[in-house]
Amino acid sequence: MAAWGRAARGSGATARTAATERSTATARSRGRRAGALAAALLALAGCSPAGTPPPSNSPASDFPPASTAPATGSPSGPFSDAELAAIINGVGRSRNLPYPTAQDSTRLRSGAASGSFPQTRTETTPADCVALVPGSPFTHWADTGINFADGAMPPAGGESGPTTTIGIILRSAEKESIARADFGYQDDLLSRCGQFDLAYTEAGRTSTYALQLLAAPPIADKQHAFMQVTKPRGAGDFGSVGLRVLDGTLSITLTLSVATLNSEADARPALASMADLAKELISEAGKPQAPAAPGAPNSMAPDQMVALFKGMTGPGGAPVSLPQARIVGLPQGSTPTAPPSPADSPCTFDDQAYTASLAGSVSGQGQIQGATKMDYTDLTVVNMPSTMQPPYPFDTRVDRLRGCTSVLEILFEGGSRTWSPVAGLDTGITADSSYAVAYQLSDGTGQWHVRCGARRGTLSIEAGSGTASQAEAQAKAGELASFFNAVFSRAGK
Repeated sequence: MAAWGRAARGSGATARTAATERSTATARSRGRRAGALAAALLALAGCSPAGTPPPSNSPASDFPPASTAPATGSPSGPFSDAELAAIINGVGRSRNLPYPTAQDSTRLRSGAASGSFPQTRTETTPADCVALVPGSPFTHWADTGINFADGAMPPAGGESGPTTTIGIILRSAEKESIARADFGYQDDLLSRCGQFDLAYTEAGRTSTYALQLLAAPPIADKQHAFMQVTKPRGAGDFGSVGLRVLDGTLSITLTLSVATLNSEADARPALASMADLAKELISEAGKPQAPAAPGAPNSMAPDQMVALFKGMTGPGGAPVSLPQARIVGLPQGSTPTAPPSPADSPCTFDDQAYTASLAGSVSGQGQIQGATKMDYTDLTVVNMPSTMQPPYPFDTRVDRLRGCTSVLEILFEGGSRTWSPVAGLDTGITADSSYAVAYQLSDGTGQWHVRCGARRGTLSIEAGSGTASQAEAQAKAGELASFFNAVFSRAGK
């Protein structure tokens, strides 16, 4: 299950977490770069019977007999987070999708360290039907006892869209543990939960749904299917269809939004598409898995980076928010690159080249909210692998700013803009490498901006904020330098 309280209101079975950062468009208009955290897909999971005959009003003849399902064999041991992600991505490649379809599990897990996950509650009527409902995504992200991977992809040969993107949750543990966690209920409960109501509360907001069990195609050890609609139905509300499958140590939850969902007949095309995907996932899981490439040695894991900032305050005593962190990877088919030397691209602040040179680093983006809604500071933290050699990417970034009165900024998401004029600032921070500048953008606002950065050892911090005038820029830079010192001290740098 996922974010019941925000799904199905015209958006189908996916939703974005409350921790999603401000949009890049907002950052551009205000002259600051918000952290580009990928928002987690939250697939709605429902409840339905497992490994038992379908309800009497759900004909099973629409599906082939179990003997026609691919005989892949159940996995004998649990899959790791990385292996589960590789299974999703492997199916994506077989469907010729041009991009990875699994999310970064380490980034999702890191959010648990921040304590920023909202409080959730799931209740059903009848009450004991809650045993059929999976936990919220925040629960399985934080559960270190069960491995997981989340993803999404369109049906085979299809294109992604609100009603053509299948949400995927894979979970794995020892056979008895995963069966107990995701399919741990007595069969007599199924006859009493053919139809029931569900109320999902997240951060104090409750949404209600009606669920009906469906005939599930025979795929593996256990499987169940469901259809779900909002209750009461609202104009434009989507419904969703779900399929859950248990194959040895592999638990699969798939969901797909349906614009018009009034009967089981409306649900069958979606269920057929998900059945095909479930079989492909099981087949991929049965293939020999290539050993995962060893990650670059790093003294700080994503959850440790998030924990570093938990409870910290920034300038003015405002709390620091760093909800998630990730291991910086590479686009498929690419190799690590070094940023252009300062001599090749003087007075350039290139986020694209900088990020491409950080493979294996752990990175997090966050904010410090000021006294007003429009007063905030964006920050980016990077911890390099211990094997990275000089010249360090951050130092090259600093060298390109030296003596510049005008700077071309190349944005990570594409496009560019010019800082002009640019004035150097003095922070007095003790660091291996650092910079501090004040600048204006040619956006007509006349607002001044301050950007500072510093590196000690493998850890670097960069922050940007706005000021009403150039006269205030030096004081703002000093506040950020004090904050940097506090972070380095807490990190033992």
